[in-house]
Parts: sequence; C-alpha cells; structure tokens
Amino acid sequence: MNNKNSSKLPLFISAILLNFSASIYALESNEANTNSVIIPVIANAQVFANFTNELPAVLNYFTRATEEQIIDFYQQQYSGFLSQERKRGRLTLTYQQEKHSIRVVISQQNKKRQVDVIIQLKEE
Repeated sequence: MNNKNSSKLPLFISAILLNFSASIYALESNEANTNSVIIPVIANAQVFANFTNELPAVLNYFTRATEEQIIDFYQQQYSGFLSQERKRGRLTLTYQQEKHSIRVVISQQNKKRQVDVIIQLKEE
C-alpha cells in the first residue's frame, strides 16, 4: 500500500466506527448550533455514505444482516410505522417520528443488503 492511501485508512476507519453507534431514534439536534441528525445503524454495517449534517439526511450502508433482521432493527428504533412497499426488488419502510418523515430502503446487492435511510421534515 502506498503512503497516500495508507494515510487515509485510519481516517476512513474512524469515520466508519463513528457510524456504528445506534440511537433509539433520529433527532434533529439544536445543541451547539448544529443540525446534525443521528441515524441508527445496524451492527457490523459498512457505511459508504453519510450525509447527516442537515436535513434531508441520508445514510447508506451495506450489511450481511437479513431483510427480516433489518426490518426488526428499524421497528425497534422508530415507533411511528406507516407503511411497507416493495417495488423493483426494493423494500421501502416508512415511519413518522415527531416532525420527521423517515424512509428505510432495503435492496439486495450480491450476498449483502444495501440499506438507505432518508430523514426529512414532514410535509404539512
């Protein structure tokens, strides 16, 4: 491995590890003038995109967890389940949490599942 790539590896690993912590629900934080959104992530996830600094917030990851395990995980995290819909091989779960609309999209990617979580302010 060359020096250029090896110097990025610890930063990349740190970023992934920070995303492993799961919280009970997504919150829009008002502390310290930040609007970061906390999105729960299933254990052993491989996060590849994290745009949670503002709304709409998006987090994308790969996991070896089954579709049922992912559904159960998000059912425990979000209490306001609204609907479940399957289109073109993708399962979309929709939740309502306080003033947020939450979509969890699960799709098969080879031997893993891709999970996309999108949180935005609820439309009035």
